[in-house]
Amino acid sequence: MPGHCQCPGRSAGHRPLPEDSRTVTTTPPAPRSRADAVRNQQLLVAAAARAFAKSGLGIPVSQIVRDAGLGKGTAFRCFPSKDHLVAEIVRERLDELTTRAVELAAEEDAGAALYAFLRAAAARYADDRGFFEALSLPPRAHPEVRASEERLIDAVDRLVHRAQRQGSVREDVTTVDVLLLLGGVRQAAAPLHPARPDLWQRYLDLVFDGLRAGQGRPPAGPAPTRTDYRRAAESLASGG
Repeated sequence: MPGHCQCPGRSAGHRPLPEDSRTVTTTPPAPRSRADAVRNQQLLVAAAARAFAKSGLGIPVSQIVRDAGLGKGTAFRCFPSKDHLVAEIVRERLDELTTRAVELAAEEDAGAALYAFLRAAAARYADDRGFFEALSLPPRAHPEVRASEERLIDAVDRLVHRAQRQGSVREDVTTVDVLLLLGGVRQAAAPLHPARPDLWQRYLDLVFDGLRAGQGRPPAGPAPTRTDYRRAAESLASGG
């Protein structure tokens, strides 16, 4: 998996460390333990997650490495590129949301369960600038990220269908509709985020009211499909 740290050795495609041909070493350096490798990856991911959440994906890797207290060579042994580091964080965030969706699927009130998930996801989008940005960039196309996204869609699909069976959510809404509308909530509140950081909650409530059964006219045009969603992610890999 590209996100896993390979600090004890090198894997194909990883950037080699610079070597100083002028230095002759008679005693081989002590090998790094697996525990050290895992610790270094955790430090790097934690530092990157904090930086990206606050300031977005424009933060240079060199700053993240300094914040993590690591050397640049260690960082490249853990992740061959910045995109791989971002992809690891996105995968973790998607898995967290999937876990929450699975937990909520056991709730008796399916409409309340769906709303609780939407609040959790919208809060993550609002508070984590880097995560939201990455959903429209090449890291989303990494195989591990796409696998995590598929699991999330499956989990949200169960929430939506349960709410529809209980009559609390309109039948013409799809899971892809719901996921895309979450992005709209974040975008609507973004211009006033510095002054009104909780404004997303207002727009989430407006969106959820539109999802309720018996509300409004049928939406124009066909709903986006899971295939549409998957193709959009695939196109990011080629810059399309």
